[in-house]
Amino acid sequence: MANIKCSVEECAYWNDMVCTANAIEVRSSGDRQVKTSDGTCCETFVPNNQK
Repeated sequence: MANIKCSVEECAYWNDMVCTANAIEVRSSGDRQVKTSDGTCCETFVPNNQK
């Protein structure tokens, strides 16, 4: 998998600014009219105390 930059330190897959998940799922959040990254949501997120 390509290096996916991630800044969510609270995620179990976070390792020094890189996502270590085998695959990721990203969806739109809100009204599905995405115009910026703020309108997206990482469905792969797992709190680092639950991995």
